[in-house]
Amino acid sequence: MSDQVNHLTEPDALSIRQFCERHNISQSFFFKLRARGEAPQTIAVGARRLITKEAARAWRKRRAQAAVAS
Repeated sequence: MSDQVNHLTEPDALSIRQFCERHNISQSFFFKLRARGEAPQTIAVGARRLITKEAARAWRKRRAQAAVAS
């Protein structure tokens, strides 16, 4: 049942600010990652950039794999 609750309460997309808060990184670090091509993929919604939950999950997986490889 907790999976169902998480699915219902987890937003489908996060703003960059929300993503940074959830992943305990600063926004300036996020933009450094983006400049290096290491940030999660974002989507444009009007003038906003959002990070889908799938993109956030894929980013976490890549970061975990990079940590194991180093």
